[in-house]
Amino acid sequence: MSRNPVFHTTSRGFPANSGVAVDEPFDALARPSNDDLITAALSLWPQGAAWGSPDGEAVPLSSVLARFTRVLIDGFAWLYGRAFRLALEASPQGAAELLPEWERDHGLPEPCFTGDRSIAERLSALAEMVRGRTAIHPQDFIRIAAIFGFEIEIEEPAVFGCGFSECGGYHETASGDQETYWVVRVRDAALGFFEAATSECGYDPLFSTGEAEQILCLLRKLAPAWTLPILMPWRTHGVLTTETGQLLTDEFGNVLIVPL
Repeated sequence: MSRNPVFHTTSRGFPANSGVAVDEPFDALARPSNDDLITAALSLWPQGAAWGSPDGEAVPLSSVLARFTRVLIDGFAWLYGRAFRLALEASPQGAAELLPEWERDHGLPEPCFTGDRSIAERLSALAEMVRGRTAIHPQDFIRIAAIFGFEIEIEEPAVFGCGFSECGGYHETASGDQETYWVVRVRDAALGFFEAATSECGYDPLFSTGEAEQILCLLRKLAPAWTLPILMPWRTHGVLTTETGQLLTDEFGNVLIVPL
C-alpha cells in the first residue's frame, strides 16, 4: 500500500492543446470576399442611365462598371482581412504569424526542451506564460507537464513526525530533510540504470532519463526553492475498493491505493 500521497492524472485530464487555439471567424466582417463588397461599392457610384442604373435600377453585376468596380475593391477585401487577422494577433490565443515574436517576448521556447514542437504545444506554453499562473500544488505541476506533452505522477514523502503521525500509520521514519524531495514519475519514460554484467564502465551512465530529463528540468525551475524534484520509474497503481465498488479511504479521507 502506498504510504505517501500520490497525485496522478491522465492526458485526458489536461490535454496539451486544451482551449488554447481559437478558430478564425470567416464571416463577412472578419474576412470579406469581393462578392461581399461589390453591392455596397456599386452604390457609391452616381445614379443614372449613363452609369447603368436608369430610374434607380440596380447595376447588373455582369456590366463593365461592375467588373471595373471589382478590380478597385479587391485590394480593400485583402486589406480588411489582413487588418482583422492583425487584431487576432493581439491575443496569444490568436497568435499565428506573430507567434515567434510572442515567444521571444516571454522567453520561449522553453530552453529545457529540445526538438521541434507542434503549433498547439507552442500556443499552450505561451498561454500558460501569459497567464502567469504560479505552480504550488502538485496538480499545478501535473497540468504544466501535460501542456508540454508529458503525463506525470507526483509522490510526496511523508516523514513520521511527533505530535502529527500515528504509530502504525502511513508515515515512515526517516530523516526530516527527505521531505525536501518529491518524486516525479513520467509515463513511458525510458529510464535506464547501470546493471552489473550488462552495462559497460566508462560508457553507460549510472542512471539515464532520456526525454524525461526535459520535463524534470522545467519542474526544477518552477519548484519551490526548498524542494527538489527527482525522477523515479513509473508505477501502475490500483485503487482499493469494497466488494460493492465503494472506495476505501483512511481516517483523513485519502483514497487507499496499491502499486500493481
